[in-house]
Amino acid sequence: MSTGFIRFVIFWGVWILVPIIVDGLTTLFGLIGHFNFHFRNRKPVPPLSFYPYISIIIPVYNGEKTLALCVESIARQSYPFERMEVVIINNGSTDHSFKVFTELQKQLKLRLGWHSIVGRGKSWALNTGIHLTSGKYVFGLDCDVVLDKNAVKRFVEQMEADPGIGAGTGYLVIMPPPSAESRIRLFLANFEFLEYATTFGVGRTYQSVNKAIYTLSGACTVYRREALLRTFLYNKSTVSEDTDMTFQLYEKAPRYRVVAVPQAKIYLHPIGSLFALYAQRVRWQRGQLEVSALHEKLMNKSILKVSGFSPARALLIDHTLSFPRFVWMFFMPILVFFGYSPSLIVTAYLLVYLFYLLSELLWLLAAYIYADVEIKCRIRQNWIYSLFMPLYRSLIFFFRFSGFLYALIEPATWSVQDPGKQIKEGLKTVRIWFQQKFHF
Repeated sequence: MSTGFIRFVIFWGVWILVPIIVDGLTTLFGLIGHFNFHFRNRKPVPPLSFYPYISIIIPVYNGEKTLALCVESIARQSYPFERMEVVIINNGSTDHSFKVFTELQKQLKLRLGWHSIVGRGKSWALNTGIHLTSGKYVFGLDCDVVLDKNAVKRFVEQMEADPGIGAGTGYLVIMPPPSAESRIRLFLANFEFLEYATTFGVGRTYQSVNKAIYTLSGACTVYRREALLRTFLYNKSTVSEDTDMTFQLYEKAPRYRVVAVPQAKIYLHPIGSLFALYAQRVRWQRGQLEVSALHEKLMNKSILKVSGFSPARALLIDHTLSFPRFVWMFFMPILVFFGYSPSLIVTAYLLVYLFYLLSELLWLLAAYIYADVEIKCRIRQNWIYSLFMPLYRSLIFFFRFSGFLYALIEPATWSVQDPGKQIKEGLKTVRIWFQQKFHF
């Protein structure tokens, strides 16, 4: 066997082909599942002949800046306000959230309640709300989201039409950023919008068909109460209580399905900074690992089945196969010292980037085809950012990789240290050590 052939196999082997094959198959199955979802759901959902009573639970921690927008969006719902109750659970706020609540209570006709607990965390707040309410359907809603006027109705229509649905998650949309924002925040907001458009416009529909939704978004989830009460409710022992609840539904309420309801739009404020994005993705990633460790029965499910919920398969793709990606990004230039030409390595990087760009454009096109007028308009306005989405995805990959490391060495917490500050503190420690060691 010639040396040239061996070099060829090594170069185009694990370091490049494994990431491409894995992500290529993910794209292929995702697109097939997405179109299959919409093919299956061609018939319109029948309109409601009866409006069941629903409960909306909003945990609040220092939400004075966003609470009013959230509750006002509930008051504008096409769902009859007399058939809903809204319970705000104060989770140790130290700002003027209660003052905002009292003003809303004066202005709105909603059945609006306020209850306080002593700083026990979001899981305790949601569990408290579940016990205080009585609706057939229970909505868990973050205080910084804004509902589309038909969101509640779309959720209830879907679940009333199909008694087999135990819980649903909607279509999360990043709001347009204020024009006065800094350039980096504008870029992040537009990248986030495209990311969410493909995640919730395509990814969740594919997972819904395959019965493999990994996480019901904590921003807005609706439960059928009888399915919800089969679980142990929200778990405080993880930073990803929404993922844990999703796993519990698969285990404790297997007769019910977890689905995507893309007709129900939920608007989110864009991320505030690069560090906020980092902290968010670190928490999501470590939460994935924590929850997987808590559910051994689900982890034992086969990774070979194409359909069905398999957290082990997700971990294999997200973690085990992340190492070839890591090697590909950083260590391929070292091959120069083994006789590979720099032009070959640069060409390889370019080809891989073009592959991921093609994948990104296909996902975005699939999202565009079935999006409503508003989403289509915003995709057309921001499509140019898709040319740089592989770079954004690479950044997210490193944030998530950091979450994997955090899960190994740090206790569970919602707060994450700023990596910039950590680097400065590390350099300061090194400088002090040198000063003490060499007396200068």
